[in-house]
Amino acid sequence: MKKLILSTFILLFACVSTFAQQIEFTIEAPASITGAYGFSSTNDVAGWGSPDLTDTANAVVDTLMFVEDGTTGTNPQGNPISQEGCFPLINDLTGKIAVIWRNTCQFGTKIQFAEQAGAIAVIIINREPGLVNMAPGDSGAVCTIPAIFIEDATGAIITAEMANGPVVAFIGSRNFDNNLSVTAADVILPEASSTASALAQDNSEYEVQVGSWVVNSGNIDNNAVLNATITSGGTTLYDQFTASTPILAGDSAYFSLPTFSQASYSTGMYNLTYTVDTTGDEFQSDNSVSADFHISNSKFSNVPLDTNENMVLSPFYRPNSATGSVSVCAPFMDPNASRMSAIGLSFAAVVSGGDLSNRYFTTYAHEWGDVFADLDDPAAAITMINTIGTGEFTYPNDSAYQEIYVPFTDRVDLVDNQRYLFCVNTFDTDVYIGFDDKLDYNQNMTNVYKQPVSCVENNGQWYLTGFGSDVTAGISVELSTSLSNIEDNELSKIDAFPNPANNMVTIPLSGFVGNGTVNIMDVTGKIISSKNVNANNLISIDVSDIANGNYIFDLKLQDGRSTKFNIVISK
Repeated sequence: MKKLILSTFILLFACVSTFAQQIEFTIEAPASITGAYGFSSTNDVAGWGSPDLTDTANAVVDTLMFVEDGTTGTNPQGNPISQEGCFPLINDLTGKIAVIWRNTCQFGTKIQFAEQAGAIAVIIINREPGLVNMAPGDSGAVCTIPAIFIEDATGAIITAEMANGPVVAFIGSRNFDNNLSVTAADVILPEASSTASALAQDNSEYEVQVGSWVVNSGNIDNNAVLNATITSGGTTLYDQFTASTPILAGDSAYFSLPTFSQASYSTGMYNLTYTVDTTGDEFQSDNSVSADFHISNSKFSNVPLDTNENMVLSPFYRPNSATGSVSVCAPFMDPNASRMSAIGLSFAAVVSGGDLSNRYFTTYAHEWGDVFADLDDPAAAITMINTIGTGEFTYPNDSAYQEIYVPFTDRVDLVDNQRYLFCVNTFDTDVYIGFDDKLDYNQNMTNVYKQPVSCVENNGQWYLTGFGSDVTAGISVELSTSLSNIEDNELSKIDAFPNPANNMVTIPLSGFVGNGTVNIMDVTGKIISSKNVNANNLISIDVSDIANGNYIFDLKLQDGRSTKFNIVISK
């Protein structure tokens, strides 16, 4: 299996031993944004004078502070040019971690000036999605403090909190006598982050395996106890502890806990949290890993959803060698899939240094014909693809980073135990698709379920594990009860006309009667108009007051039947 190389805007991920000293960038305070964030560092490129961050003696912990060089004006991103640090600084950074916007001057120049002003480390924020490896330039060799590079979305989180008060960060490798830890790569996650309730009716259909590796990163032998909890709606549904188990310094041990299962599952958000015993632990920021998952009315997704069942995606990726077709896909297979039909999918995108307006995307439901047991099977591959559903979408404006829903032209009735790929496709070479890098499906893919989670196509070449276990395709699939099982819950395909529409949209409903509503939503899912209707063969909707653009019409009849379809309004 190949691991697809990311764009040059993206840090190239390397496989690292669980037991090696690893470089970390974490926010230690305030609690609202604590945790680990993605980064590149001066360790990644030769020619820097910066210290080796794998050496624990070079780790730093301190408060963040913007640089200030006195330059007037703002840069194209709307940030003060004075905070790009391209000239000698006028503020005192003694004992602080300097924060600097990327833009016009060399990385080495920025870091050198920050060091001269007293900074003990530097964080440079990208002006766009993704990460780069920092070249030392003319001054890198004389820089002697650590420096890291973070993407724009991470920078936005951190700088927003800096406006509210002190933000403390850790950069480096940790060295403590007592330090037990769990990481995202160590824990078992639910097989999917969101599962439709019709596919999780009881414990014979749905359960969550629970377990994790615990690493003794300290200098002395230690005993570990692992706890796992699952909560939903403020109620604790699962709370299990392992026995105390000794772990040698620098070693690890696997802790297995009972499977989580329920006689029935309520729809809503659940939270799974792993915590290793913190008694005497000198560094507790790495003692816990948490992940949300959903039992949803209608959505399948391998990335977490928020309380409104929307994806929160970051970062945005593309293959670095892409010169043509790029597809980002979520695999799906279920023993009871025939209960459901796929009616559309959601994704998010951004253009590097540009605008999404008029950018065209195609969505696909592919029947995946390759037969294999799991990722260990030599037959595991993506070679037999049969397209059974499509959708189309053109951005009416620059809705960068926002989740977009695209219905399939025809509903896709699913088959039990059949593999599918639900994909968004683009041919634009400057478009980045949303992913999630907060979860790591490493244990799921290598030791437990051993199924693909995120797939990528680049110029006709398919990559079974996409960008890796820790970068998951931001695809959410809208599912509906299959017509073959419950005939009267869903309306058949609606061919509303005209499309594009000017002032009126007509919805043919031959043979149907009764009241209903039509919610007209923009591409982000925001309802901009709601109209009461009466189904009597034809429904006429006045759209003269709605601006030009692409819209989703969500039709619900009083008897429970419903459907969604796209309409372009053009005047």
